[in-house]
Amino acid sequence: MDRLLDFFKAYDISLSDLVTVAIILLLTIVAEFLIRFFFRRYEKSTHHSQTVKTILYASLNNPLRLVTLFVGFYFIAMNVLTWFKVASFFTSIVTPGVKLGVALAFFIFMNTFASRLKRYLIVKQTRTDGGYNNFAKAEQMEKLAQVLTIVIMTFVVAKIFGLQVGQGVAYLGGGLAITGLVFKDTLANIFGGLIIYLDSPYAVGDWIYTIDGKIQGTVEKISWRLTHIRTFDKRLIFTPNNTLITQAVVNASRMTNRRIKQYIGLRYDDFDKFEAIQKDIYSYLGGHADIDQNCLTLVNVFDGQTDMGATAEGFFGGSSLNFQVYTFTKVTNWTRFQAIQDKIMMDIGRIVYKNGAEIAFTTMTLDIPEKAGVPAPQGGNSVGT
Repeated sequence: MDRLLDFFKAYDISLSDLVTVAIILLLTIVAEFLIRFFFRRYEKSTHHSQTVKTILYASLNNPLRLVTLFVGFYFIAMNVLTWFKVASFFTSIVTPGVKLGVALAFFIFMNTFASRLKRYLIVKQTRTDGGYNNFAKAEQMEKLAQVLTIVIMTFVVAKIFGLQVGQGVAYLGGGLAITGLVFKDTLANIFGGLIIYLDSPYAVGDWIYTIDGKIQGTVEKISWRLTHIRTFDKRLIFTPNNTLITQAVVNASRMTNRRIKQYIGLRYDDFDKFEAIQKDIYSYLGGHADIDQNCLTLVNVFDGQTDMGATAEGFFGGSSLNFQVYTFTKVTNWTRFQAIQDKIMMDIGRIVYKNGAEIAFTTMTLDIPEKAGVPAPQGGNSVGT
């Protein structure tokens, strides 16, 4: 205890100085606790009724706590370093460090807000009717916020360390030139990612494939350098962005409808029933709630070769009368489409049987013509010579 008192006397530290530092520390802890408590209650109360405003407020939680700690540290350091007469250390180290801490809090706030806003938009824009979910705008907004934040942070850090904007731009340009030479492929992929975000040919959740068929699957993530694609056998392909912007990519998820194209064969014995079956199927599809009546619907003879037994059979097939059902569903969700198509095909089969016809299967008929007469055997015995 005596040593501690001697220490305080040596540096002329009074009781009021110690009390001041203790009060600042206590206020910092209390302020941090109150901010954390308030935002915890706020997030619970707005969990089921989120808006852009509530997301903005909730994103301030960690940044405000961080700013509180840095401000408290700033005033404590100002007092403590004054005791030891090292004001130069405070000016050259502590002050820039606290400014960097506040800038870091801004960076955390922007990233948190952008991330939460993206999740909010994805939930809000998710369709429940089986249609296409376009989340490209949400992805673009998040990446744009990240770019703006990095640019702002770059100039803030340059200002903190006393760099002029012109000098910073010159240094940045020189650095980019050197980086471009060393990391040419990496930069190409980064610019490819930028083009993907700007043009939005696909977004997370889309089913895409390249024209050559070598890459196909569902997009799981789009980073600045790579696009993560999950194949249908659950393997993950890490595809450089530059690869996907230099070749044609089909976005199957953005189809407006899904097509039903099925071929059906009737027995030749049901030739005179085809027109009635055709009419009933048209009527059935025309009143179906899941069929898009603005799209083309056909129930017509199959457009192939009419030579019996040909590889591409027409209406008069080798063992059946062939026709097609061609129509489009309103839903694009693959699972829901399959269920709708299954039900439609079962109902069409019932229409066929309702009209007294049957679905044909491959058969072969052997026709033996009747002979006009059969010669009678000769009577009596005969001896060959």
